Amino acid sequence: MKSALSTFLNIFISFIMKLKISLLITAVALLAFKFIREPMVANFKDSASYRWLNKTVLNSRVLDDMEDLQHWHSFTTAGGEVVDARKVIKIVDASASAATIQLSKERTHHGNQSLLMTTPTRLDGPAPTSGRGWGRSGVRRHFPDEDWSSFNRISIWIYPNLPGFYTTALDFRLYNDGVEKLPALFGQEGETSLILRNHEWNHIVWEIGNVARDKVTSFEMSYGLSGNTPDEADTIQFYFDQLELERVDADKIEGWDVWPGRISYSHTGYQTGAQKTAVANNIKATEFKLIDETTGETVLSKPIANVSSHIGSFQVMDFSEVRRPGSYILQAGDVTSQPFRIDADVYERTLWKALNFFYAERCGAEIPGVHGVCHRDWTCVHGDKRMVINGGWHDAGDLTQGIENTGEITYGLFSLAEQLKSRGDHPDLYERVLEEAQWGLDWVTKTSFGDGYRNGGSISSRRTNNIMGDFDDIAATARNSPMTNFQAAAVEAIAARVVKDGDERLSKFALKMAEADWNFAVAGMANVKPSKEIWRGSFDSDNVQHELASQAIIASIDLWKATGNKKYADKAIELSAVITDSQQRKHTDWDTPMTGFFYTTTAKERILHYCHRGREQGPTLALTALCDAFPDHADWMKWYSSVTLYSEYLKTISNYTAPYGVLPASVYTDDEYINVPESRKESFRKQVLNGVPLGKGHYLRLFPVWMDYRGHFGTILPQAQALASAAHLRGDLPSAQLSQHQLEWIIGRNPFSQSTMWGEGYDFAPIYTPSSGDMVGGLPVGIQSRGEADAPYWPVQNTWTYKEIWVHPVARWVWLLKDLAGPSLVEGQADGPVSFKEATTGQVIPVSPDRATGHFRVFLPEGKYTISGSGPEQTQTFLPGGSYQLDLRTAHALSLELSAKTSKGEVILTLKARGNGSHKFSVRVDNLTLSGPAKEVNLKPGATGSLEWRGRITSADTPWVAVIVPDNDMSLRKEIRGAAWETVTPR
Repeated sequence: MKSALSTFLNIFISFIMKLKISLLITAVALLAFKFIREPMVANFKDSASYRWLNKTVLNSRVLDDMEDLQHWHSFTTAGGEVVDARKVIKIVDASASAATIQLSKERTHHGNQSLLMTTPTRLDGPAPTSGRGWGRSGVRRHFPDEDWSSFNRISIWIYPNLPGFYTTALDFRLYNDGVEKLPALFGQEGETSLILRNHEWNHIVWEIGNVARDKVTSFEMSYGLSGNTPDEADTIQFYFDQLELERVDADKIEGWDVWPGRISYSHTGYQTGAQKTAVANNIKATEFKLIDETTGETVLSKPIANVSSHIGSFQVMDFSEVRRPGSYILQAGDVTSQPFRIDADVYERTLWKALNFFYAERCGAEIPGVHGVCHRDWTCVHGDKRMVINGGWHDAGDLTQGIENTGEITYGLFSLAEQLKSRGDHPDLYERVLEEAQWGLDWVTKTSFGDGYRNGGSISSRRTNNIMGDFDDIAATARNSPMTNFQAAAVEAIAARVVKDGDERLSKFALKMAEADWNFAVAGMANVKPSKEIWRGSFDSDNVQHELASQAIIASIDLWKATGNKKYADKAIELSAVITDSQQRKHTDWDTPMTGFFYTTTAKERILHYCHRGREQGPTLALTALCDAFPDHADWMKWYSSVTLYSEYLKTISNYTAPYGVLPASVYTDDEYINVPESRKESFRKQVLNGVPLGKGHYLRLFPVWMDYRGHFGTILPQAQALASAAHLRGDLPSAQLSQHQLEWIIGRNPFSQSTMWGEGYDFAPIYTPSSGDMVGGLPVGIQSRGEADAPYWPVQNTWTYKEIWVHPVARWVWLLKDLAGPSLVEGQADGPVSFKEATTGQVIPVSPDRATGHFRVFLPEGKYTISGSGPEQTQTFLPGGSYQLDLRTAHALSLELSAKTSKGEVILTLKARGNGSHKFSVRVDNLTLSGPAKEVNLKPGATGSLEWRGRITSADTPWVAVIVPDNDMSLRKEIRGAAWETVTPR
């Protein structure tokens, strides 16, 4: 009996243990599922690649059917060697190449044989210390100086056999020895990169209408020897078959005019209250229709407007008055658009896709279809200390990692999470944003050595075996940089604030790290010297004086918010002068005067401009944060006016690119090329001179002046971010609308009518991403200009950097949408029913407050509204993504109207107010001398009270700005601005 009981108990205990283990395994599996998700998949039929494959071939010629090896040679180059096409290409002996070629009958697509290339994934010996791969292996097909000018496309079939590989990539290159030599000086023309489907035949077509091909000497296909992970083969194969030349109707690739037969519009759609315009050229119609896709109903029929600007003449379709949510199609004559949305929050889906992209770019984690757990042997060295630094996000077409990108992404995500939480309208999106933000925070905190030294960043193009101490390791050297420490401090401080309610332990740890990193950064600032570099666009952000000050201010304010410690506030305020003193506040003496732009330093020796990756948002974000944090500071008006002048500058220069409104790059001088390296001097000089002449040797470039680093999403998105931040500070709807136009440019409202976000919209083209493959939500560096020209250039070829996938445009996209996505949240108190009437369309939105509390809460499309209730009728402007508190109770409501007159240096400010009771109004001014800045008025219901201030313009060549503040309530402030040379227009 005892034995039977014992047996029963043993069986029972065993069952319980198994049950516990099963439950534990289930719990772990559920936890893992939260983080290991399948990345999104794009709809291939919406892609440019699908369209290319289905083009009608007008003529063709077989170049090689792979039935013999007579003109083929394999090659291997070490360390990324580039062959100069201007030299005679030496025939490479196959025996000297790590790659081998042979004819194969094992896999064929045409005929009896295919060409098989076999290559190792790396060369013998350790990899380069640069972090790049061992070199390239490939095949070249040689031609006897052939003229291919009558054809414009190459076609070939490729079968990759890369066992265990997630991503398969090949590069093509043409060599030309004619009038124009290829490869080109900057190595981008005549090259393209391909992502292939492993273990199947891929039909590849490449349009080469932009490529010099009058004397073709070789065509090359090569693979980057980037190593392999433990689950990937160390020897790989590619089968090639049926190489042909073709002629097709070519894609539009250059110029401001819209692709004939297309409409340029935002493929994602338009927010309900947004400006809604589309652009075209040479459409044979005088009217357009907006058609409801679901019902087929024509909801709007309207004349097409003809618009001219610096960049040409265009046909513009304006349907801003349509605010009914739905899916729509534009039709003009026989030209129609694809469906797009009008909705309260059309950009939400792009946020989900951006999050998908960041997830796919995670380093150190298993990402299905992208890579396994990676880079466990990637380290950073600091003296005799060493740490593993995988984590965060890979940042580009390669696998590079660093604080600048990971820090920026993380800060933007926490900013968005904070806003989503405060509005409470997207809980699922909030949770997902917070998850991705915490992934970045983990990397930021773990890559510090605790003494000011951290991993600032290191280059990687390699797949590694995760074993430390062998041939494929990557090791970075830690550095002590004020900029990176301020970036880390800002990330950690905002994280401490955002996660405080949900994870107090993490919040305290992040705050502790933030304070330490801030101290290290402040200590290091004394060693920073201004940069003299000019041609590359200030890549070293430590050395641009107000960039460092801007980052320091943001970190300091976040820490002040988290701790209340005055030293952080003092440092932020102290550094503000670096920004304001770097600004051009006076009207220039050029033929076309400008004001409001920034120089690199307070010495004002060089106008600030960027290429490829900009940081132009920094000064505005910093000054806006100062205005919000310290509304009663003596310098508040100086900060405010600086933001005003800069945003007005951006609005002014955007007129040159109407009707797109894409933001021009910068003003350059005609002698800047003197400081450029010799090989690039002439190109720099010509690019500047091809800009818009402003006088006195100054030129406005619509695209940046650049060399090999090309693509302007990294410059227009920071500008857009500055505009959006300024818009919310100033209550300026035009600034917000212009900022939205930058988003629209990227997702279809461009001359090519192509969305450039992979997997979003229509006709999205391949992006240069050889290390990670195609990822939904990815953005390239951006549209470029050709050679020295100053017009959009978007060829079919897919190469670095302009078509290279980088995390920084997506980071900017997410951060920018924090200020632009969704309707306005308006809440407050009212005595009874309230109506909001939109000024342009007349749409009325009624709101009924809670009967018990008088509280109301409503989401309104952006716009200018007349508000009617029990109190005086008033006007308010609501911005996209904004949050507003209104007191519309009879005893508290105020209606304000501000105007100004300027005459002979004197300014008269007039305020008309309606409301109830006694109210005090103060005036804050910049570049005005005003007597009696504070005045009171006793308002009676139904009557209008009036106040007047007189002042003189301090400096006649500088704009003035005034802000009226009622009852010391900054949320009700009204701005007006002007200049001695302008007529004042109230907003």
